[in-house]
Amino acid sequence: METAAAPAARRPRELLGRLDPRALAVWLLGFGLVVYLGLSGGGYDPIVRDQLGLVVWWGVLLGLAVGALPLGRLRYGSWVALGLLAAYVAWVALSLIWSDVPASTLEDLGRVVTYLGVFALALAVRGSHGARRMVAALGAAIAVLALVALLSRLHPAWFPRAGETVAFLPASRGRLAYPLGYWNGVASLTAIGLPLLLHLACSARRPLARALASAALPAMALTIYFTFSRGGTLAAIVAVALYLALAHDRLPKAATALFAAAGAAILIVAAQQRDALDSGLASPLAHSQGDQLLAIAVAVCAGVGLAQTGLSAVLRRGRRPSWTRPSRQLSLSALAVAAVLAISVGLAAGGLGKASHAWREFRQAGSVAHDSSRLGSFSSNGRWPLWRASLKENATEPLTGTGSGSFEAWWTRHGTAVGFVKDAHSLYFETLGELGIVGLALIVAFLGWVLAAGTRRWALAASQRRTQLAAALAGCAAFCLGAAYDWLWELAVIPIAFLLLASVLVSAGERARRRPLPPAARLAGVALAIAAIAAIAIPLSAAASLHGSRAAAAGGDYAAALREATDARRVEPFAAEPRLQQGLALEAQGRLAAAESALRGAVRREPAEWRAWTILSRIQAERGRAVAALASYRRAKSLNPRSLLFR
Repeated sequence: METAAAPAARRPRELLGRLDPRALAVWLLGFGLVVYLGLSGGGYDPIVRDQLGLVVWWGVLLGLAVGALPLGRLRYGSWVALGLLAAYVAWVALSLIWSDVPASTLEDLGRVVTYLGVFALALAVRGSHGARRMVAALGAAIAVLALVALLSRLHPAWFPRAGETVAFLPASRGRLAYPLGYWNGVASLTAIGLPLLLHLACSARRPLARALASAALPAMALTIYFTFSRGGTLAAIVAVALYLALAHDRLPKAATALFAAAGAAILIVAAQQRDALDSGLASPLAHSQGDQLLAIAVAVCAGVGLAQTGLSAVLRRGRRPSWTRPSRQLSLSALAVAAVLAISVGLAAGGLGKASHAWREFRQAGSVAHDSSRLGSFSSNGRWPLWRASLKENATEPLTGTGSGSFEAWWTRHGTAVGFVKDAHSLYFETLGELGIVGLALIVAFLGWVLAAGTRRWALAASQRRTQLAAALAGCAAFCLGAAYDWLWELAVIPIAFLLLASVLVSAGERARRRPLPPAARLAGVALAIAAIAAIAIPLSAAASLHGSRAAAAGGDYAAALREATDARRVEPFAAEPRLQQGLALEAQGRLAAAESALRGAVRREPAEWRAWTILSRIQAERGRAVAALASYRRAKSLNPRSLLFR
C-alpha cells in the first residue's frame, strides 16, 4: 500500500516542479485580469480599477525589492515604450498644478498609473514563449467575455445585472451592453479579440484548440451585431483585414475567415428574423426566440469548428497545390489589382458624391436610433460638437490644456447641446483639450511607437512568428482606431487588453539580458512604485468613503453618511465633492448653518462645480438668505447655462 501511495504523493510535486511561473503570470495577466475586469463592469468603476492598481503596484514593489521582477532584462524597444507611457503619466500628474478640478485629475492619475503598472508587469514576465502565451490568453479571455455578452441577450434571466444599463438609459434597450455596461465597449473589445481568435483557429498547436477558437468566431460576430455599434463593426473589419494582409500563408487563414463569416451571416439573419430578440425585449416571446437562436448558434458554431478541423487535417496530411502558396510579389500584385478595382467600382457608383453626403451627415447634430437601422447611418451621434468643444478648450491653453479630467466642466459651461457629458468620445481630442499639445504628443508617440515597433518586428520576424505578431498588431490597430471616436481609454479592460498586446509587439525578438537591475535603478523603481501606490490609494480611499456616505444616506443613516463624508474630506482636502456630500448630510439633519459652511468650502476649492453652487443656493434659501441664494443660483446657472434645471 505504501509503495502504491508513494507515486500518487509524488504527482502533485512533479506537477508543481513542471509549472512555469512565467507562464502562470502571463495567463493571470492575459486571461484572469481581463476576465475579472470585464465581469466587473469593464473596470470603469474607479474603486474596482484602483483596487486592481494597488495589487499590481504592490506586486511591482515586492518584485523589485526581492529582485524577482526581471526588468533589467528589457531591451531598447521595451524601455522606450515604457518611458513614453511613464512620461504621459507624469504629465497627467503635473496637470494637478493648473487643473480647476483636482479631484477629477487625481482620479485620472490613478487610472493611468494602473495602466503603467500593468504594462510594466507584462513586459517583465514575457519570457521566451510569452508572446505566444499572451496572444492565446488574451484571445481566450475576450472570447469568454463575448460569449457571456451574447448569452446575456439570449437568456437575460441568467444574468441579474444584465439590465442595469437599460434601467439607467431606457432608450438603449435594443443594444447589448453587458458585461461592460457600454455597447460600444463590448463591440470594441470583441473587435480586438477577433484577429487573436482567428490566429488561434489557424495556428494553435492542438486540434481541439483550433476547433474551439474557430467555433467562437461566428458567436463573437453576432455579439458585435447585437451592440449595433458602427465603430465596433468598422474596427472588427479593419482588424481582420489587417491580420489577413500581414499573416504568413494567408490563404488557409482566409478560408477559415470565410467559414466564420458564413456562420456569422447565418446567425445575423436568424437574429434579424426574431424581432423581440433583436429589440432586446424581456418578454416570453423574446425568451422563446432566445432559445431558438441559442440552438441555431450552437449548431452553426459547431459546424464552423468541424469545418476548420477538416481543413486543418487536409493541410496537415495532404499535399497542397503550389497555387495555395503564392509569392509575396504575386500577393502584392493581387492586392494592388483589387485596390484599383475597388476604387474604380466606387467611383463608378458615385462614391465621391456619397462620401460628401456622408460627411455632411456626420457633422449634423442629432442622435441616431438605438436599433439595427443605425448601422446604415453616417451621423456622428453628437460626437462632432464634442470634438469641436475640445478644440476650443485647447485654444484657451494650447500647450498644457486645462487639466486632466476637466472636459466635463468645460462642456457644462461652454458646450452647445443640452445634456450631461463626461468625456469627449475620443482619446485624441480629449487629450488635446485637457492636456494640451504636450499631452497629445506623448500619447500619440506611445501609441505610434507600439505600432511602428510592432510593424518593424513583424517585418524582421520568421514566417511562423510573423503571423503571431500580425494578430497582435491587428488587435492594437483596432484599439487605436476605436479610441479615435469613443471613450475606450476610460473603460479599463480595453486599454489594458491593448497594453498586453503592446508588450508583445515592443519586446518581440528581443533576447533577454541576464544581468539584473543595478541597485540604484532598483531603488528608483521601488520609489516609483511607492509613489504609484500613493497616487492610487488617495482617490481610492476618497471614492470608497463617498460611496459609503451615499449608501448610508440612501438608508436614512445621516450620521454615518456625515462620518464617511468627513473621512473623504480628510483624504482629499482640496476636493469639492467630499464637502458637497457633507453639506447634503448636514442639510438632512437640519443643521443648515454647518451645511452652508461645508458648501462654501466646496465652491472655494472648485469654483467651476455647478452642483455645489446649486445646493448652496437651496440651503441659503432654506435659511431665509434670499439675496445670497439668488447670487449662488445665478452662479450655478452661468456654469451650466443649458441645464433644464434652470429653465
